[in-house]
Amino acid sequence: MNKMITRLFSSGLMIILFSINVIGQDEIFKVVEEMPRFPGCEEMEDKNEKHNCAQGKMLQYIYSTLQYPSAARVNKVEGTAIIRFIVDIDGSVVDSQIMRDPGEGCGEAALAVVESFNTMENRWIPGKQRGKAVKVQYTLPVKFKLAK
Repeated sequence: MNKMITRLFSSGLMIILFSINVIGQDEIFKVVEEMPRFPGCEEMEDKNEKHNCAQGKMLQYIYSTLQYPSAARVNKVEGTAIIRFIVDIDGSVVDSQIMRDPGEGCGEAALAVVESFNTMENRWIPGKQRGKAVKVQYTLPVKFKLAK
C-alpha cells in the first residue's frame, strides 16, 4: 500500500510530497529480499549454501513422504503437479491449492505432501522484506515419473 505524505513547513512556502511503501499484514509477496526456506539449514553462514541445503532437505522430505497414487501407476500417468501455497509470517503453510494436475490423484498426492509441512517439527523460515517477516506465495512443481 502506498501512502502520500504531505508536509507543510512553517514558512508556508514549501510542500514536499513523498511516498512510503507500508508493508501490510495481509499483503502477499511473490518476490522478496529473503525468500522463505525449508527448515534444517539454519547453521550455515553462506546464503547460497543455505539455499541449496534447504532445497535438498525439501526434496528429501517430499520424496520420502510422497505416495505415487495407485490409479496413476495402473494407468501409467506421469507428469508434473504444481502446487501453490503461501508461507505465512510464522512459517506455517496456508492456502495451498493445486494449479496443475496430471490426473489420477497425482495433484491430490502432491497437495497432501505440502499440507503435511505444517505437521513437521520445525516450520518454514518465513520470507523477509526490509527485515520484517511477510507472507510469500510459493509455487512447487512435483514431478511424477514411473520407474522403467
